[in-house]
Amino acid sequence: MAFHRQKQLEDILVLAKQFHETTEPVSDWLAVTEKKLANSEPIGTQTAKIQQQISRHKALEEEIESHAADVSQALGVGQSLSSLSCAAEQRLLAEKLEALQSSYGEVQERCGRKAALLAQALANARIFGEEEVEVLNWLAEVEDKLGSVAIKDYKRDVLQKQHADQLALNEEIVNRKKNVDQAIRNGQALLKQTTGEEVLLIQEKLDGIKTRYSDITATSSKALRTLEQARQLATKFQSTHEELTGWMSKVEDELASSGAQSPAGEQIPQFQQRQKELKKEVMEHRLVLDTVNEVSRALLELVPWRAREGLDKLVSDTNERYKLVSDTIKQRVEEIDAAIQRSQQYEQAADAELAWVAETKRKLMALGAIRLEQDQTTAQLQVQKAFSIDIIRHKDSMDELFSQRNEIFGTCGEEQKAVLQEKTELLVQQYEAVSQLNSERYARLERAQVLVNQFWETYEELNPWIEETQALISQLPPPAIDHEQLKQQQDDMRQLRESIAEHKPHIDKLLKIGPQLKDLNPEEGEMVQHKYSRAEALYAKIKEEVCQRALALDEAFSQSTQFHDKIEPMLETLEGLSSRLRLPPLIPAEVDKIRECISENKSSTVELEKLQPSFEALKRRGEELIGRSQGADKDLAAKVIQDKLDQMVFFWEDIKARTEEREMKFLDVLELAEKFWYDMAALLTTIKDTQDIVHDLESPGIDPSIIKQQVEAAETIKEETDGLHEELEFIRLLGTDLIFACGETEKPEVKKSIDEMNNAWENLNKTWKERLEKLEEAMQSAVQYQDTLQAMFDWLDNAVIKLCNMSPVGTDLSTVKEQMNEMKEFKMEVYQQQIEMEKLNHQGELMLKKATDETDRDIIKEPLTELKHLWENLGEKIAHRQHKLEAALLALGQFQHALAELMAWLTHTEELLDAQKPINGDPKVIEVELAKHHVLKNDVLAHQATVETVNKAGNELLESSAGDDASSLRNRLEKLNSCWESVLQKTEEREQQLQSTLQQELYSQLKAKEDVYSQLLAKGRLMLLNRDDSGSGSKTEQSVALLEQKWCLVSTKMEERKAKLEEALALATDFQNSLQDFINWLTLAEQSLNIAPPPSLILAAVLAQIDEHKVFANEVNAHRDRIIELDQTGNQLKFLSQKQDVVLIKNLLVSVQSRWEKVVQRSVERGRALDDARKRAKQFHEAWKKLIDWLEDAENHLDSELEISNDPDKIKLQLSKHKEFQKTLGGKQPVYDTTIRTGRALKEKALLADDTQKLDNLLGEVRDKWDTVCGKSVERQHKLEEALLFSGQFMDALQALVDWLYKVEPQLAEDQPVHGDLDLVMNLMDAHKVFQKELGKRTGTVQVLKRSGRELIDNSRDDTTWVKVQLQELSNRWDTVCKLSVSKQTRLEQALKQAEEFRTAVHMLLEWLSEAEQSLRFRGALPDDAEALQALIDAHKEFMKKVEEKRADVNAAVAMGEVILGACHPDCITTIKHWITIIRARFEEVLTWAKQHQQRLESALSELVANAELLEELLAWIQWAETTLIQRDQDPMPQNIDQVKALISEHQSFMEEMTRKQPDVDRVTKTYKRKATEPPHGPFIDKSRSNRKSLGQAAPPSMPIISQSETKNPRINQLSARWQQVWLLALERQRKLNDALDRLEELKEFANFDFDVWRKKYMRWMNHKKSRVMDFFRRIDKDQDGKITRQEFIDGILASKFPTTKLEMTAVADIFDRDGDGYIDYYEFVAALHPNKDAYRPTTDADKIEDEVTRQVAQCKCAKRFQVEQIGENKYRFGDSQQLRLVRILRSTVMVRVGGGWMALDEFLVKNDPCRARGRTNLELREKFILPEGASQGMTPFRSRGRRSKPSSRAASPTRSSSSASQSNHSCASMPSSPATPASGAKVTPAAGSKLKRPTFHSSRTSLAGDTSNSSSPVSTGAKTTRADPKKAAS
Repeated sequence: MAFHRQKQLEDILVLAKQFHETTEPVSDWLAVTEKKLANSEPIGTQTAKIQQQISRHKALEEEIESHAADVSQALGVGQSLSSLSCAAEQRLLAEKLEALQSSYGEVQERCGRKAALLAQALANARIFGEEEVEVLNWLAEVEDKLGSVAIKDYKRDVLQKQHADQLALNEEIVNRKKNVDQAIRNGQALLKQTTGEEVLLIQEKLDGIKTRYSDITATSSKALRTLEQARQLATKFQSTHEELTGWMSKVEDELASSGAQSPAGEQIPQFQQRQKELKKEVMEHRLVLDTVNEVSRALLELVPWRAREGLDKLVSDTNERYKLVSDTIKQRVEEIDAAIQRSQQYEQAADAELAWVAETKRKLMALGAIRLEQDQTTAQLQVQKAFSIDIIRHKDSMDELFSQRNEIFGTCGEEQKAVLQEKTELLVQQYEAVSQLNSERYARLERAQVLVNQFWETYEELNPWIEETQALISQLPPPAIDHEQLKQQQDDMRQLRESIAEHKPHIDKLLKIGPQLKDLNPEEGEMVQHKYSRAEALYAKIKEEVCQRALALDEAFSQSTQFHDKIEPMLETLEGLSSRLRLPPLIPAEVDKIRECISENKSSTVELEKLQPSFEALKRRGEELIGRSQGADKDLAAKVIQDKLDQMVFFWEDIKARTEEREMKFLDVLELAEKFWYDMAALLTTIKDTQDIVHDLESPGIDPSIIKQQVEAAETIKEETDGLHEELEFIRLLGTDLIFACGETEKPEVKKSIDEMNNAWENLNKTWKERLEKLEEAMQSAVQYQDTLQAMFDWLDNAVIKLCNMSPVGTDLSTVKEQMNEMKEFKMEVYQQQIEMEKLNHQGELMLKKATDETDRDIIKEPLTELKHLWENLGEKIAHRQHKLEAALLALGQFQHALAELMAWLTHTEELLDAQKPINGDPKVIEVELAKHHVLKNDVLAHQATVETVNKAGNELLESSAGDDASSLRNRLEKLNSCWESVLQKTEEREQQLQSTLQQELYSQLKAKEDVYSQLLAKGRLMLLNRDDSGSGSKTEQSVALLEQKWCLVSTKMEERKAKLEEALALATDFQNSLQDFINWLTLAEQSLNIAPPPSLILAAVLAQIDEHKVFANEVNAHRDRIIELDQTGNQLKFLSQKQDVVLIKNLLVSVQSRWEKVVQRSVERGRALDDARKRAKQFHEAWKKLIDWLEDAENHLDSELEISNDPDKIKLQLSKHKEFQKTLGGKQPVYDTTIRTGRALKEKALLADDTQKLDNLLGEVRDKWDTVCGKSVERQHKLEEALLFSGQFMDALQALVDWLYKVEPQLAEDQPVHGDLDLVMNLMDAHKVFQKELGKRTGTVQVLKRSGRELIDNSRDDTTWVKVQLQELSNRWDTVCKLSVSKQTRLEQALKQAEEFRTAVHMLLEWLSEAEQSLRFRGALPDDAEALQALIDAHKEFMKKVEEKRADVNAAVAMGEVILGACHPDCITTIKHWITIIRARFEEVLTWAKQHQQRLESALSELVANAELLEELLAWIQWAETTLIQRDQDPMPQNIDQVKALISEHQSFMEEMTRKQPDVDRVTKTYKRKATEPPHGPFIDKSRSNRKSLGQAAPPSMPIISQSETKNPRINQLSARWQQVWLLALERQRKLNDALDRLEELKEFANFDFDVWRKKYMRWMNHKKSRVMDFFRRIDKDQDGKITRQEFIDGILASKFPTTKLEMTAVADIFDRDGDGYIDYYEFVAALHPNKDAYRPTTDADKIEDEVTRQVAQCKCAKRFQVEQIGENKYRFGDSQQLRLVRILRSTVMVRVGGGWMALDEFLVKNDPCRARGRTNLELREKFILPEGASQGMTPFRSRGRRSKPSSRAASPTRSSSSASQSNHSCASMPSSPATPASGAKVTPAAGSKLKRPTFHSSRTSLAGDTSNSSSPVSTGAKTTRADPKKAAS
């Protein structure tokens, strides 16, 4: 509308401006033109003048015509503007346009008339002269003037002027008579002079002048008469009209004055008389009015039409004024008559009203006080309404009387007026008193009714709620301990508090209404006061109880939250630890790895210790929660908490138990592994040493005597190996236990080790079988080798002599060349001999390979070494002479010759290499070619110096030469070098080719010999079949068996090697392919995990992710079998591979397993993350869906109830239903807030942009839906309230609005808390925005109510005071609510700002705390360096400064939280307390950790400083101790026992002091000790057999071995070394002192020595040890020659721990050495110990059998005794066949089971022992008893009783468990016995003149058996094991 108006005004403005711009110029021009026309000069008489005027007039006409368009435009614009203007403006505009148009028309008309006059004047001027023309012009002008003469106006002045003008014109016409006549005369004269047509023309003109003049005269006279008549009528009209108007003005003034000032008192009669006189004057002036009318009619006929309107109006106005005056006077006269009658009636009505007022007042005063009961108040109000209606009805009468009073008083006289006035005033006073009385009572009643209704309705609504709430509170359970139940209780409490807040307006209403009711009726008001006071007290009590319970719930919720928030991570952590510990540990088999596992297990204990404070706090908190409940047996939540606590404690105890159990298991496995690896290493060392001995014995000799001795020495090997069998079995049992105990991945390692040990054992057993063949081959090769070697020595002697006899290097060229040719010939001869030398070396190398004995190797190597030395000497001399010759040649300037010689040699050598062809065939030929090629290679290498010399000389020449010579020389040198490189390369290639061909030929020859072998085998078997069974074919049979055995052995080895290689190749290929496939899959899996999007927080998306992850997890699980298979394959491959490959495979498997475990772990973590995201997304989605569905239903419900009834009762019903809906909607507010908060939390944690967008959409959707429902709800309530208002229920609508204001006002109160966290404040702001919208929508309702109230007040005749009160209250409440709304908005904005600041501060602190915890949690090990430690302390101090700086931030954040908490919303108290607790607790935790770390650093530094001081102190003391010990050692040893004991006591004090200082030394050294990785089983392998003897003195202290690489502190190394040195010195001194004391005591005791007592004691000791004399002697006899020296005997007895002394042993040795040769043989040894056999008779049959068997077998004096071995009780193996036979005693005779019967032992031995056969020697019968396997008797195994072990291993290995010992069923610690070697004195002397050194026979060099110390151990429960001793003979 405004826009349209604006548009219209703009259009008008444009048109007005255009109209003004158009009309102003036109108006100005018209004014100027009119002036021009009026002031134009008279028409001339001359033609030229007239023509000139005509031309000027034409220009004026053209100008007038040109302005026609402007006039038309102005008219058009004016009409357009007129259509848009108002009526007044339209009239003005029309007048202006009409004036403009008339002016323009008048100008046109005057211009036309002037043009006609000019034209006529011109025509006249052409005919007449000037006078005639002047007359004609005057005639024309006069005619024009007369034509315009008419009566212009009815006014007298105008007519008089017009009459005077006409008189003047008339006079002018008369005066012109002469001129006219003169003109006619002149014309006649002219006529006479003219002829033709001009005569007629002139005549006509003259007649016209006459006629025109007469017409002018007549017209002028007529006009003058008309003007005269009009002047007379106008004069009469004016005089009569003025007379009439003067009288009327006078009367009008009088009437006006009398009407304005009503007559009062005595003036009224005079006024009435004057009115009658005026009535007569009116009748008299009626005649004058008629005269005016008649004159005006006559005058109207004369005046023009323009003046008639004014005259008509003047006449009509005069008639109207006359009529008005006449009517006024007539009316006044009539009114005076009526006033007298009305005053009488008025007085009667006043009397009647006075009587009614008195009666009504009496009745009102009779009414009682206002009642405060609803029904009674309503009845009183109905009665009062009847009074009000009656009063209102009489008020009309009163109003009528009051309205007539002034009128009546105005027409009454003073006396009557006084009476009437008195009555009227009395009536007014009494009526007002009655009306006031009635109004007050009615208002009070009406107000009382409203208040009573409100009070009782509120009370009736509030009282049940109070009772119900009290009952509800009394029934409320104590704060639960379950988190969800606490949440539910908090929700219930929140609803209860909301209900309390909702009922606060009821209390306020009661408190407001109650005092008002008491004011209305104090008596009944006491009852009302009692009720509302009681309600207020109960309400306050309920509110206080609810507040207290809410605080208790908040505190319980905080405790429960802290408990539940921490218990789950704790349970997860403990469960993870427990599950990790529940998994069967992958127990390694290696000791270091087991120790690492123990260290890792200890780290779990450390981790558990870190969790100890949290565990204790959680346990205490949980017990507090349970203590607050009814008990775990009654309260389910308490049971849940108890279960969690029990679960936590169970996990805790389980972890501790499992950690301890795992540690015990690891320690057990460690003990087992140490025993296994130590014993196995010891056994392998023993086997290796034994194998070394075997290989030494296997070394082929160089002459038959040596070979024979070697055969005899080899017989001892079987005894040694059998002695190790029991230990092997025991280690196998240990290995089995270790395999059972360790993990799957480690089992192959142990199995492999056991297999290696078994292989070593098998190899040891197989070794001796090849002995004879090698010895035979050695016999043949030895002779050939010695001859060739001697010949080579002879040639070398001759060659050296020949080379030395060569003449010196010449000084001329020819001599040098001759000498070079001579040298070439000599070198050719040497070259041929070098081939022989290479063959000899090759043969020697073959013999060296076969020889394992060092002596034999020396016999071979020494001549070879000497020969090689001589040959190298010869080569050096040749090279020296060659270089001299070449240098001489170069010195003589023959560089080119030298270069040519060298190039020729290189060309020849290269051709020689190129001419060599691949050789296939006999391997010996290939070996010869290899030897030749080696010679050639040596020759090539010998020329290297020559090449370098030539190059050097050539480079010198290049520096001195220039130009082409230098270029040519450089090319030749380059050719030389390239040729040299080619020769070197071809030499290496040829050597590799020959070696490869040799290996291939060996394999092909083996295949080729297969047919020959088959033929030979068939022939041999055929020969055996053709022979008889007389035994003569035993050699053939043996040869066939040997051939078959050898071939099978070689073929088996070859096939086994081939099969193993093929298996290994297939296994490696399979492993490689599987490994690569698995690595590829791992890479894809890792990539899949890396590119996997983070878990979505949208339910559909996360479910899809879970499905995808399930597929991936299934794929991962499917690959679990593949990793196991891969591991098994790798372990098999490790078993078959070399050591370096084993490491590679192990690293590959470890890498793949590590990657696999990471993939599995990441897969599990992703599954957990997805599951967690699913739970959270599902929780939010379900809450969101449920809320959205409810909101949609609510919206549909609101949309379906659009219809609003017109019935007030129905509207009230609808309004009550809608209030219920709003209450339900309000109950959904927490759900909405929770959903929004959850969505926002998810949105903040969302890592995907799509999740953020979708969550935004979901939150926006639910927010919009919520706002829509709230808006529609408010709108419906608004409509219902309006409908209620419009239906006439003003009070109900007003009351509903006031109730709503009462309801919302407490929510907006200043003391209502609005602070909290960000989510809550934002929710409160959203809710407040909704409320503000609702408030805005209710604005219209308030305005409508106010307007309706005002209308009710204005239109109602009743007293509306209560309406005003209610409206005022509404206005006040509305203003208060609006102000509170604005205030709450301000407080919310402030709260939002504080919440944002608090949240920012908390999150920044939490980020810093996380970083700090991370840095504190992952501190590494502390350094050993003080500087580094100080740097760490400085860095930690900086960190502590940051921590202290952050304390201010923490305090600020806590203070901020406390400020928020002070004004916090109840729903957020727990959250704010939670955040405050978290930042405080975490900061304190970080501070505690930091302080602990600081203390740890400071204690470490102080410990370092203390250790440094202690180090210096210890170094000073050790210096003193060393000096003291050295000084004491230099003092002579006293020979007095007491003095020696005093020295021992003194030294013991020193040792005790040193022992006291030992912990300090350990602490100092261990502080600086670094973790060193020990090689597996290193200490066992590196120990030599010479260190196996156990010292008699105390063992040195266990010092930490600190190498130089292990510590940076050299003083620690110094302390360690010197401490060990001093300790050894102290031990040495202690030993010396003890030895001196022992020696002195022995000397004291030796005076009473008795050998027989010693012998018996020794034999009892031997029987107690279950040892045999034979075994002991063999152990002492190291060289196995059957005799021992006195010193060996003494040392052996002393080392056996037999309780004797060295002094006694010296005497005993003298008794044992009967012949006094310094040696004690076996027979002397036995004879001395068994002088009387009866004293030592065996007690059992088994002992008797053993003794007899030993005695019989000992009768054999052969070097190779008959073999007898005891297997069990009464079970023995006899002979080389080792056939098992039963032995028993029958009638004191030992019998042997043979076939189906029994044979005496001596008879059995005669038949089976070769040396006992008559007429045959042992040597002759030897071949008959060769084992069928083809091995010699010397290799026959002899099993000893005890297992072999080393003293060192026994001392170092831990004690075996009884279970292991019991499982072994063997004795555990008996020492192996050394095999006896026959005392053979045969010695072979080499041929005279030979350069070979004399071969000396060496036996096994080192004994397999050491001391018998620590050899005793419990004998197993099995049968006593004995064995036969071939050296034992009958006395």
